[in-house]
Amino acid sequence: MKEKLIDTTDFVLVSPIFASERGQRFAKLIMKVFKIDLVNALYDRSSHLTGAECARSMLKDLGVDYLIGNAERLAPLSEGVFITVSNHPYGGLDGIMLVDLMSLVRSDYKLMVNQILMKVKTMEENFISVKPRSGKNIPNPVTNINGIRETLAHIKGGHPFGFFPAGAVSMFRFKDFRVRDREWQESILKLIQTVKVPVVPIRFYDANLPFFYFLGLIDWKIRQFRLPYELFNKRERRTRLGIGNIISVEVLTKFTDAKSLGAYLHKVLYDMPMPKTFVARSKINVKEGSG
Repeated sequence: MKEKLIDTTDFVLVSPIFASERGQRFAKLIMKVFKIDLVNALYDRSSHLTGAECARSMLKDLGVDYLIGNAERLAPLSEGVFITVSNHPYGGLDGIMLVDLMSLVRSDYKLMVNQILMKVKTMEENFISVKPRSGKNIPNPVTNINGIRETLAHIKGGHPFGFFPAGAVSMFRFKDFRVRDREWQESILKLIQTVKVPVVPIRFYDANLPFFYFLGLIDWKIRQFRLPYELFNKRERRTRLGIGNIISVEVLTKFTDAKSLGAYLHKVLYDMPMPKTFVARSKINVKEGSG
């Protein structure tokens, strides 16, 4: 297993300028300035654990005791197959939170993630990796085909699965002056439409600091350097999510194309009212279902 979550060799994959001795020194400086070394230390402290236990350990280390709205809606999920769809405002922490959340009722829950979260090798039993399309970036078709096949096999085997349909962290949208997901990936929506299983919307109500999204207006690569800082600034801050009502297969089959289905699910997710009450994650005992 890789000793560090991120090391200077990862910088070479981004740009060849980091391949030289001077470039490696510069990479080390960047890791310190942008708190990447603290991310490595966080990972190291929990790397003896795997799966949901590792997620729980990292959240505790970060001081993130997130709040759950409509927590009683988790109980019916202890059996059967279903899909969760969520917005993606944090760009990493939300994935860790989802794995921890679903461990309350299911040990067989998996989540589709991008290459950032796949670096957390100690949680790979809960992850299936794909690389979303971003701008002119063309994803590796082999990686994505294998990921989709693995996803289909997991769902058809009767196990729950989670999606961030946007495939990437949320962005500031001038249209409504709010932080919202970018356009949801058609490939994911088609997959949801194909498997015909109930869908559970899970909405994250909060977001990173505004400066994070401002950087995204300049360049998404610059914004990524801010992610470690955003990971460590959630201690004692409100980090709230809500569990939506189960959407039945009968409702889902009314939509004949992926675009209309996506518009419906997006509206359901973002129209979820703020729950009247929340319960802290630390107040709920883990009771895994058999699946």
